[in-house]
Amino acid sequence: MSLIDISADFFDAPALTPSTGQTRPHAAAATRHTGFRAALRMGWRITRLAAHVAVGCTRVAVLYPLVSERTQRKIRAKWSRQLLRVLGVELQAQGPLPRPGQLLVSNHISWVDVFVINAISPLSFVCKDDVRSWPVLGWLVARNHTVFIRRASRSSAAEVRRELVGSLSCGRSVMVFPEGTTTDGRSVLPFRAALFQAAIDAGRAVKPVRLRYLDHDGELSDATVYIGETTFWESVCRIARAPRTVATVELLPAVPTHGLTRQYLADASHAQITG
Repeated sequence: MSLIDISADFFDAPALTPSTGQTRPHAAAATRHTGFRAALRMGWRITRLAAHVAVGCTRVAVLYPLVSERTQRKIRAKWSRQLLRVLGVELQAQGPLPRPGQLLVSNHISWVDVFVINAISPLSFVCKDDVRSWPVLGWLVARNHTVFIRRASRSSAAEVRRELVGSLSCGRSVMVFPEGTTTDGRSVLPFRAALFQAAIDAGRAVKPVRLRYLDHDGELSDATVYIGETTFWESVCRIARAPRTVATVELLPAVPTHGLTRQYLADASHAQITG
């Protein structure tokens, strides 16, 4: 069992809340103070985020062509851990790390998921094609062995599956989000089975992963949820304003694929994650 715990910065501590004995003016003043503190926290984190992303772009553009894929993974893991720290996200992980060539499957809550996993075990991802349009981060994601899939395109899905088989067969672990979309983290949608076929064809195991985000009260976080009409920028600001966010990652037992169908693998993985 491994444990990773990354602490956030000094702005993460929640501001004191007014007691029930306070008069209304005092309560209003405390509310204004809390709002000011949140705005200051957000500004500080976003400023650091801009600098951190600039450093990441420089490393990818200058260093990546000169170093091995193994070194690239180390750079990606360190950069992802620093990104989480900049945003005030603490990381707690438990369970055995994935072995080379495993297909990882997880519930999907936020764009942060990719960096949470990379901070623990850098690997390749299958993402929707519109991730390319993310400001700057989309460029970084595209240059880190990401496989993009077009929505509602059978030809794209078949092409992605073939690429996954090649990656898994040569020992490169890949992660997919088989819900096909993000949720608020309070439930897990049924898993689409198509990409599980890649693990069967490559003769590799499937490793389920459970993701959760908690706020400073230990409740499921709303700040990290990236659904509906929320824009990427709005999501970044919500996370940056939050006093404290904890990303918990449970690396669950791998499921062998020999003799099993892709639908069985999808259902078994879903059951582990929701169990």
